[in-house]
Amino acid sequence: MYGSSSTSSKDDTVISIPSTKKRPAAVLEEVAQRDPKLAKRIMTNRRSAMRAKERKKMYIQTLECNIQRLQFELAALTAQLEQWQVDTLYITAENNRLKECLHHILEDIELQDALNYHSRNEIELDDNLVKELLAHSQK
Repeated sequence: MYGSSSTSSKDDTVISIPSTKKRPAAVLEEVAQRDPKLAKRIMTNRRSAMRAKERKKMYIQTLECNIQRLQFELAALTAQLEQWQVDTLYITAENNRLKECLHHILEDIELQDALNYHSRNEIELDDNLVKELLAHSQK
């Protein structure tokens, strides 16, 4: 039923031992009576396999937790990115509006400077005319 294998003992007699695949406790006891070292090795291998399964289970749980944490982080970062993209649109629009306002202000300053220049020139001409008139009237 479980298959069999044979080993040689110290006195070179062949002992028929069922295969090592999933032996029930009764079969393992029989093996222990015939070859205690084999039974001990089988039990050690079983315990090792159980520990390996537990480590694998813990590793998988850790990976699943990491996946969940990373998915949550991804969702948060995606939402933040979307908000930043919307903010960027508003900021870009505001920046363009402010550039246009600055352009108009600079144009107004240039016009005001031109008017001031012409006004100063007219005032200087008027002052010169007044001085000339005063000079002629005093003669």
